[in-house]
Amino acid sequence: MIHHCLSLHPNNLKIIVRNVKNDYYSTLKKNVYWYKNDVIVSHFFNALQATFPEGEKFFIQAANDGANILTRKGVLDQKLKDDVESFIHQEALHSQQHTLWTDALIKIGYKKMAKYNNQLRNVSLWFRKNVPVVLRLAITAAAEHYTASLAFLFTHVKSEILTESLLPFRNLLLYHAMEEIEHKSVCYDLYQCLSGNYFGRLFGFYFITLDLMISIYIRYRYLLKKDGVWDKNNRRKVRAYLFGRAGIIKGLLSRVKAYLKPSFHPWQTDERILINNLFHNYQVQMNLEPFSV
Repeated sequence: MIHHCLSLHPNNLKIIVRNVKNDYYSTLKKNVYWYKNDVIVSHFFNALQATFPEGEKFFIQAANDGANILTRKGVLDQKLKDDVESFIHQEALHSQQHTLWTDALIKIGYKKMAKYNNQLRNVSLWFRKNVPVVLRLAITAAAEHYTASLAFLFTHVKSEILTESLLPFRNLLLYHAMEEIEHKSVCYDLYQCLSGNYFGRLFGFYFITLDLMISIYIRYRYLLKKDGVWDKNNRRKVRAYLFGRAGIIKGLLSRVKAYLKPSFHPWQTDERILINNLFHNYQVQMNLEPFSV
């Protein structure tokens, strides 16, 4: 049942739309392995981020469509409506930056990344035409939980990805992490307003989990194969980086388990102060406004 829809983020939070300008091409042309000259880690992020341009457009469309339904019913609170608008602006700028990153990869020779972009674009268009907005919002809310969880992981648990990366990528990853934390509950709150069905939320989570695994794997394998490093030794390193004791998957498990609880809400954890400290400690060379805390 649709009820009066409120934003449930902290009262002292303001979702800030920031704009950044980074030159990814110049750096990638000199060294595509921008994290400590490490092919395994660098290409994981090159693959991961390449799913973002079309993914974030999908999120924007789902949030906009959901908000429009709630507005027509006269139940969308102005605060949540403002949050949706800020979310859309943030995600549009994220999509632009990751498009530049992916275009730089294509320009230096990873031509198949363009094919993967087109495939993902076509799938997203099909979903918008054929899948109800409530399901698209369930998928989006789950995807936003993943991006916020990755933001936490790579700023608090594995912060070396920022401190040891070449500058444009460090800048983008921290900027993106900050904003993913800021708007992490917007689509979740919209979904709860529009449906709130727990099993629908679980379906969205399992769907996006499988989709991300496949999409990232395809790109990751291609990048490594293109560089001639998809051998037994490097495949073992990939498994360790993803599934090992200190791997990405293990680092995300507690957040995955939290999302599966019926009582879950994204703002049961608040990462803003810690990320702000990282932002100031490493003096990232961006003219950006930090979190409102």
